[in-house]
Amino acid sequence: MLMDRGVLVRWNDEKGFGFIQPDKNTDQDVFIHISVLKKMARKPKVGDSILYQMEVQHDGKRKAVIASIEGVAVLAASPISHQESHQDSRTHSRERFNNKDKNHQHSSRTSAINTIVPLLIIIAIGVFGFKKYQAFNEAPVVNEAPVLTYDEIEQSPVYQEKIPATPQFQCETGKTHCSHMRSCAEATFYIQNCPNTQMDGNGDGIPCERQWCG
Repeated sequence: MLMDRGVLVRWNDEKGFGFIQPDKNTDQDVFIHISVLKKMARKPKVGDSILYQMEVQHDGKRKAVIASIEGVAVLAASPISHQESHQDSRTHSRERFNNKDKNHQHSSRTSAINTIVPLLIIIAIGVFGFKKYQAFNEAPVVNEAPVLTYDEIEQSPVYQEKIPATPQFQCETGKTHCSHMRSCAEATFYIQNCPNTQMDGNGDGIPCERQWCG
C-alpha cells in the first residue's frame, strides 16, 4: 500500500490530535487523531516523521486514516492463550448459571410471599371475627324488655284507658226508620244519639229487631 510521508508540526497531547505537514502537496496540512496511532510504542510528538494514508472529507479537509510513526515499534496484540480463553468461558458459564439460579430463587421466594400474605390476611380476619363473636356472647344482658302476653296488655292501665274513638256514624236528617239503616250498629247509634228515631217499637233498647238486630 502506497503511503505518504510528512512531519508532525502540531500536536495537542491533552485532546489527542494534531496536524501533519506533507512532504508533497504542502498547501494543506493533514489532520491526525491519536486513534490511528494507538498501536505505536509511544505517543507522537512534534517533529516525528509520520507515514500515513489519507482521505478527503466532505468539507474538503484531509484526514489521516492509517498512520504510523517512522522508526517507532508497533505493538502487537498479545494473543490470549487457549487455557485462558477456556477459563474465561467456564467463568462466564458459571456466572450465568449462578445468575439464573439466583433469579429462580428470587422468583420462588416472590411466589411464596404472594401465596402466604393473602392466607395470613384471611386468618387474621377469621381470628378478629371469632373474638368479636365471643365478646358478644360473653357480654352481660342489660335490662331486656319483658315480653307481655295479650291478656297482660288488656289488663294494663294504658290499654284500659278510654281513648275517644272517632264516631263511625253521624246523625243525618230524615234517617229515622230501619229501612234507612245499613247495619245493626248504625241503627243502635241512631237510637242512642239521634232524635225522632222510630226503630225500637217495644222500647227494649234493641232497634230493628226484624231487619238488622234480630
